[in-house]
Amino acid sequence: MRIDVEMPQMGEGITEGTIVRWLKQPGDFVKKDEPLLEVSTDKVDTEVPSPYEGKLVEILAAENETVEVGRVIARLEAEAGADEEAAAALSGEAPSAVPEVAEPEARPEAAPEAPSAAGAATQQVTMPQLGESITEGTIVKWLKKPGEFVKRDEPLLEISTDKVDSEIPSPLEGILTEILAREGETVAVGAPIARIQVAGAGAAPPVEPATAPAAEEQAPTAPEPQPSIEAASPQLQPAPETPSRPPKGRFYSPLVLRIAREEGISMDELQQIPGTGAGGRVTKNDILQYIQQRKAATPAAAAAQPAPAPARPAPAPEITDQALKQKYQGQRVEIFPMDAIRKKIAQRMVESKATSPHVYGVAECDFSRVFHIVQKKRPEFERSEGFKLTFNPFILYAAVKALLDFPRINASVEGNYIVEKKFINLGIAVATERGLIVPVLKHADEKNFRGIARTAYDLAMRAREGKLTLDDVQGSTFSVTNYGVFGNIIGFPIINQPNVAILGVGAIKKRPVVIETEQGDTLGIRPIGFLTLSYDHRIVDGELGDKFLQKVVHYLQNFDETWI
Repeated sequence: MRIDVEMPQMGEGITEGTIVRWLKQPGDFVKKDEPLLEVSTDKVDTEVPSPYEGKLVEILAAENETVEVGRVIARLEAEAGADEEAAAALSGEAPSAVPEVAEPEARPEAAPEAPSAAGAATQQVTMPQLGESITEGTIVKWLKKPGEFVKRDEPLLEISTDKVDSEIPSPLEGILTEILAREGETVAVGAPIARIQVAGAGAAPPVEPATAPAAEEQAPTAPEPQPSIEAASPQLQPAPETPSRPPKGRFYSPLVLRIAREEGISMDELQQIPGTGAGGRVTKNDILQYIQQRKAATPAAAAAQPAPAPARPAPAPEITDQALKQKYQGQRVEIFPMDAIRKKIAQRMVESKATSPHVYGVAECDFSRVFHIVQKKRPEFERSEGFKLTFNPFILYAAVKALLDFPRINASVEGNYIVEKKFINLGIAVATERGLIVPVLKHADEKNFRGIARTAYDLAMRAREGKLTLDDVQGSTFSVTNYGVFGNIIGFPIINQPNVAILGVGAIKKRPVVIETEQGDTLGIRPIGFLTLSYDHRIVDGELGDKFLQKVVHYLQNFDETWI
């Protein structure tokens, strides 16, 4: 019986894949779960196992051809009685048929491997994608050791990303035979991190079969570049551990890097291409459009295009622990590495300053009205809600109302386009022992004052307890940070990408101020706080930024008691 093999979906949001290499040829016999071909997507390169056993009779998609998900790419002659099994594989009921992660946030991917000589079926566990824009994760701790038995969905390891720390459950049940990525190591999404001998497959395989294929599987899955391409652009060859991240830290997918190699685009030239993907990432369409424009340009313009920016500094040499100890030898210093979260915060802050031209505005706000309401409503509020009424929900509520008046502030920049969001997701910066976390208060525009207060309190408590989920820290459209809780009166926060503005709140202190009355000016004591707005000057001009900030002040100084 002949059965079609379709291009699998390699993850959420992936709509196509490029066939790198066929590992079997027409006429070859292929076993179920045996690698059939290599596929490259915008996010990862991987070997695709055969969904069932039979003879490969026809290849319908050539190497280097880009094929949409679901299109038939080959046909196999299955053995008699295998039609039900093949149908189940094609429908996705057999987890080993297609290397698709049904729930990438929940567990890593298990890629099938050929059985060992002892007959034990060992499957490969890969780094999961813990969110659409996540390209890598740092292994914090392995919760199981080689030789230990692990149940399906039992916590296998802890992974840290720039968004959140998560315990990752095992996608399989069996014996953990090998760990391929050490604690503290940062691994690209889709890269192998461990091997598990599935339950019921016999004794644990010997060391030789378990370790022999490791070198092969850790090698880059992208095809070897041709000598002529190497001569044109040797720096585009990715390192085995991180094949898609150049020294500057900008992410390039394996597919984009392969196209660049084939077209002779240098890394300096690649860094000049504007990206329309998440976080400014260069997509396949971006690089193909750039190649088309380059070919259409005049020879003089084409020759000038690859020239690097004259002011671009050379990358700084890598700083090692040993070099620092030698540099500060004999001096009273303590040297220790950044943890995973601190490294991610540092990276994101540098990226934000490089992406958005920051402009700042500062406004003075009289919190007398809010102070009066807090004093009046605090006892009843605490009895009904279970936590104290503070100034924080007033500021968040005023920010939401101002965003509804000025929707351009509730936007993002995608290439040369402005995307105004018709929903408001407030990012609320929370200081924790592990660093700054920004949980997101979703659909704040649909909540009343008490709904915002409850949700903000819950997010802050769970952030400090380390109980946030991935969904809790994604999707912000505007952010608020309160550095005033530490007594500081003015600060200039860095924009939380891809937002275009962030509101900073200083400490509210009693100050002498001039009070204008019909009888004349007098001096009085008022609770005064300074609000700071950092905004992206690409789409937010000074007039818009100042008007928005003053609107926040207006709502706070004229807060309606009936809103509570």
